[in-house]
Amino acid sequence: MPTPRPRQLRRDKTLFSLAMNTIRLHLEEDDRLAQQPQLREAPDADLLLIQQSIDQWVGLATGYVMRKFRCPAAQSMELLGELLADLKSGIPVSELRQVPYQHALSLPPELAASQSPVAD
Repeated sequence: MPTPRPRQLRRDKTLFSLAMNTIRLHLEEDDRLAQQPQLREAPDADLLLIQQSIDQWVGLATGYVMRKFRCPAAQSMELLGELLADLKSGIPVSELRQVPYQHALSLPPELAASQSPVAD
């Protein structure tokens, strides 16, 4: 299967939703670090939860790209990174912030159960 193009990734509703949740949490993380720079060295529980949630959404999105487009993990992560950068540059921050923070913060139970652990 040929490598998907960015437009193709952006049009995929499932991947778009996963990416938007990831971006929303990145915005929240950036806000907290701007307000409290000391959290970079010693993150609090809230920041750790945000970062863990980002990792979970990225894991789900990467796995989705791997399965749907039959890409290896490294290529899937690269494609996801390109999609995230494209969305961040192409969608106004005010629209990105419309994704409800609490929704983005927690994976629905059916998604959390389907997420397979990633080996380090």
